[in-house]
Amino acid sequence: MTTANTLPRTLTQERVAAGARHGLRRVLGTDAWQRLPEAVRERFGETTVAVTYAGGFEVVQASFLGRVFAWLGVLFGMPVVPRTGNDVAARVQVVPNAQGVEWTRIYEWSDGAAHLVRSTKVVTSDGALIEKLPARLCMPLDVYEAGRVLHVVSRGYYFDLGFGFRLRLPALFSPGITHVEHIDLDHGWFRFTMTVTHPLFGELFFQTGRFCAMEEAP
Repeated sequence: MTTANTLPRTLTQERVAAGARHGLRRVLGTDAWQRLPEAVRERFGETTVAVTYAGGFEVVQASFLGRVFAWLGVLFGMPVVPRTGNDVAARVQVVPNAQGVEWTRIYEWSDGAAHLVRSTKVVTSDGALIEKLPARLCMPLDVYEAGRVLHVVSRGYYFDLGFGFRLRLPALFSPGITHVEHIDLDHGWFRFTMTVTHPLFGELFFQTGRFCAMEEAP
């Protein structure tokens, strides 16, 4: 588990000259945006920054059915990590691209294995937020602030078939509702917590961990 005392200090952050396109202020609304801590507004603001966050997950857990979903997901590009454990070292890479902002979670297991989970958050022209996963799987997202915490909650799943066609995934055959909390911990640290709950089978996945941006070397 990476702690504040062992956090690597290497050059991993660079400004993106293209500037602001993908912030969440328009999605949240001005009042909710202003209630968020300044550090959260910086991470999700309009000045898009490529950055690597280092830290780890205290808990990465899944029910039996969750593990089944995870291993099936490997066939579609691994939308969720197919292992469980405690005190799992991890990095989160954030990189803007032409569509939106790509978030990549890299899990580094104690046996030397690593898993990579990647998705792209896209703000549409009408101010909605969509998370694009591997295999053209998409999640429309609700975003709100509560108690100075940023919440992101899925509103179903569909496959983007192209040319405006979508194939909606029935709720019973999906992993369920994904709820992510981004909690600022001060001093550059934040907590990422993800819970996925199926409408019939309850909680399938739970992960929580602490991260901090890796700093530029002097």
